[in-house]
Amino acid sequence: MESEHLTCAVLGQPPMRFPWGFDEEDRDCQNLKMELAQKIMELRQQGVTRFAVVADCGVGLYAGECVNALRQTDPDLMLFVVTPHEEQATKWAPYLRDRYFKLLEDCTIMEAASPRRTPECEYDAYRKIIDYADMVLAAYDPATARGDTVDRAMEYAREQGLPVMFLPPIRDR
Repeated sequence: MESEHLTCAVLGQPPMRFPWGFDEEDRDCQNLKMELAQKIMELRQQGVTRFAVVADCGVGLYAGECVNALRQTDPDLMLFVVTPHEEQATKWAPYLRDRYFKLLEDCTIMEAASPRRTPECEYDAYRKIIDYADMVLAAYDPATARGDTVDRAMEYAREQGLPVMFLPPIRDR
């Protein structure tokens, strides 16, 4: 990839691996979202113009919303969104589903890893964003690894030799 168009894949562990789960009003969740936004802005200042996320109801959604907000004043910024499958959000809570569709509507490019849900579609979506990327930003604690899809995706990023910047999900109080 050309150096003027650096791409960063942003991913993180699923909400249920965070102590706050889906409670986005929790102080630790708010802090994570703020640190994620700050890191995205720092990366933009360092020349990253493209961000890639999997449209999940956690870190992918948080990061995608942040990038889309920044795109309002930065026309060179792009957001690539990969959904694991086309019907992903059908059983999500309405407030998450609304945010999901807004994310897809506002992104630069969107694609589905699979037309239908398959056992590997989520992993395939993570592989796609990692394959697009020059680096990875991960809101992820390796100590919580248990072999799920995000853990496999992090291993895949390491196998690809991509630099990984970890954003610890919880800071010491």
